[in-house]
Amino acid sequence: MKAIPFKAGMYLLETLTSGMYNDPLSIYREYIQNSVDSIDQSSLPTDEPHIKIDLDPFSKSVKIYDNGDGIRADSAEKTLSSIGSSGKLGTMQRGFRGIGRLGGIAFAKKVIFKTTTKGESIVSTQEWDCEGLRKYLRSPEHASMTIEELFSKVSVFSQNSVEELTNKSFFEVQLIDVESFRNYIFDIQRIKKYLVQVAPLPFNPDEFSFHDKIRNFLSENVTQYGEYRITVNDEQLFRPYKDELEITSKQRNDLLKSVELFVLHVGDTPIAYGWYGNRRDLLGAIRKGIGVSGLRIKVGNLQIGDQHLLDRCFRENRFNSYTIGEIHVCDQSLLPNSRRDDFVDNKEKSVLYNLIERKIGLPLSKEIRRRSRIQPKVKTEATVEVAPNDADVEDSNKPHASPKSTVSDNKAESSSSKTITITFSSDTIEQLINKCSDCKTLQQILQEHI
Repeated sequence: MKAIPFKAGMYLLETLTSGMYNDPLSIYREYIQNSVDSIDQSSLPTDEPHIKIDLDPFSKSVKIYDNGDGIRADSAEKTLSSIGSSGKLGTMQRGFRGIGRLGGIAFAKKVIFKTTTKGESIVSTQEWDCEGLRKYLRSPEHASMTIEELFSKVSVFSQNSVEELTNKSFFEVQLIDVESFRNYIFDIQRIKKYLVQVAPLPFNPDEFSFHDKIRNFLSENVTQYGEYRITVNDEQLFRPYKDELEITSKQRNDLLKSVELFVLHVGDTPIAYGWYGNRRDLLGAIRKGIGVSGLRIKVGNLQIGDQHLLDRCFRENRFNSYTIGEIHVCDQSLLPNSRRDDFVDNKEKSVLYNLIERKIGLPLSKEIRRRSRIQPKVKTEATVEVAPNDADVEDSNKPHASPKSTVSDNKAESSSSKTITITFSSDTIEQLINKCSDCKTLQQILQEHI
């Protein structure tokens, strides 16, 4: 029987570009992911690792540059011409599908990749005619074109010698004549707000006291963990965590008292390491605009999904917005999907989410509920009936020791007894709960009165 050859049509390329990302800002994450992999791969001494994003809205151009390992001249054409193929799978690198660099093609008229590596003076360049590509995709007369035929018509590869670059290595992406919905790709505030949440950035040591404790814990245990210097128009970005938290209620801002470090195990094997913050008041949800609410999940210090991905691991979805923290997955069987908005569905994903729910989400939900029962009542009253001959209560004019108490006649019930109303502060109740958590009588009283 004669074998029928497979055919990959040109619309596959459209699926991998404009069809891949709902949010145009995702292209920055994809290029940063490739850059940090290249920096990690570099074995030769280099300048301080650096990823630069330069935006020029006037010329409608974007440049993303890294001084990582680059690509050798003898393999550059093959590497840059491969689509959906990568040698990274099975390594400790973050990207492995060979499609991330195509992201900018959907938003630019021209895309240029340039690269070289140390010890060589050859710069390899590949140019994509993205406008021409879109014309082919909309042309009925070219509907039967294969992806290889389309690729040969819209891309050009070249190399030239630049002696002064012999001691340099880099990879650079240029997006030219860029257009996007509402011009998001040039909205610098929106870009920074996005990147400080998803990119592998350092903590800001001036605003987050717990940066050393968390970084040391993650660096020692998570192989793929890394923090990188990333700038947008020369401004260095940091993760947005701070000691003080803005919250949605009208109460005062909250403070982080401490951070809790944890490990998630399957049997004896750790699959994730993480931290969450212990809030002083826990009075309400953390304001979304500051970019820290919600327990976030990361692989290689790059965020998976958004701040709501783990909402369902809490007793009520909204409780995740009371939380601040990160979970760094290190199990190689947990693979981010192509969009990086979740993991590929498999049994390991179910195990991870169940662990997060049981070990983190439910205990934090329980604490949020407990604190919410206490906090609204700044003062709480308890009533105690005492015998009339109790010397301490007979004289109601005597000053009362803390906790504050008042005495009144309970004439309606009995002429021979008196009632004391004791007022507790919420701090007192919290201390009672913490110190007498095993007392069933106390728990019953709290359930009935608080």
